[in-house]
Amino acid sequence: MALAAFLAELQAEASCPMCLDYLRDPVTTDCGHNFCGSCILQCWEDLQDVFPCPVCLHHCPDNSLKRNPQLCHMSDIVKQLPITRSKRRRQEEKALCEQHSQVLDLFCEKDLELLCPQCRVTSEHRDHPLMPIEQAAASLRKRLKSYIEPLTKQTEDAEMGRDAQLSTPLR
Repeated sequence: MALAAFLAELQAEASCPMCLDYLRDPVTTDCGHNFCGSCILQCWEDLQDVFPCPVCLHHCPDNSLKRNPQLCHMSDIVKQLPITRSKRRRQEEKALCEQHSQVLDLFCEKDLELLCPQCRVTSEHRDHPLMPIEQAAASLRKRLKSYIEPLTKQTEDAEMGRDAQLSTPLR
């Protein structure tokens, strides 16, 4: 792997999955995912008994978070690395939730809507089937392809019927 790819991967690991910025005052959930302390607390702000991890939905008991000083130090070091062009381009291209200003990275299968991690736990989509947008896109592409084949066949049949009618002499 090229140095630029290693740098991009390191920068991604030092980034919060919610705000996509470098981790600030990082905390670790019971399931091992890391977030900016303020991002995860904002996500759980309106919750009382169940605190799901925004990445894997693991239920974290009593919103206990472990501060991660080593990750904080690593994030400070990574901030000083030059940002790779591809990461900057990816961040600019990602759509943001109008309500929470977070990246829309989930797809609600029931409502056919894109959601941010906070919408997943604080809105009417809480009990809906959700999947990462990459997985949803692949699934929907596959479904579209299954529709295209029969439609292409129908179009070909209709064109053959039309051609046959056009070549039949009028009486």
